[in-house]
Amino acid sequence: MRGVRGGIWLAALALALGATTACDADLQQDDDHPPQVDVVRAGLVERYADGATGAAVRAEGECFADHLLDAVSLEELVGAEVVDDKGQVSPAAPLLTVDVAGAWFDAFDACADYATTAARAITGVDPAAFKTCFDAAVPADAVRAGVIDTLTGRSDTDAARALGEAQATCAAA
Repeated sequence: MRGVRGGIWLAALALALGATTACDADLQQDDDHPPQVDVVRAGLVERYADGATGAAVRAEGECFADHLLDAVSLEELVGAEVVDDKGQVSPAAPLLTVDVAGAWFDAFDACADYATTAARAITGVDPAAFKTCFDAAVPADAVRAGVIDTLTGRSDTDAARALGEAQATCAAA
């Protein structure tokens, strides 16, 4: 099986199906910091890029962060535990609500092609062959449903399973 390299967080997350974990916020502490848009934006760009340094990936990350912040308030991101009580993007990937997951995918989709991005995240895959295989296997609306299911921790749905199976099959092809 091919490995996932540092690349795009969303694609890697969907490849892992179910890799999200809920955070356990410390509600008793008194050192909370309100989130600042520029800090959260920078954190979202870093989360998207997942260590990749290429200009194209950074541009996609900036696009993603801008679209997400246009669709979801800072308060919603804090409530979803995307942003922690220090005002930073959380290092752990929280389970999202359906609304935030939908906005997350839509922000991603506005900036990048899912199959192309997933291919970049898998070591040793021919990106063109993966995209051709994946696009033939999964309709666009099913990609959205599968990613949202994954981001909300519902990796046992038909859509999430179909997404994972298509990714595994196309990565092995």
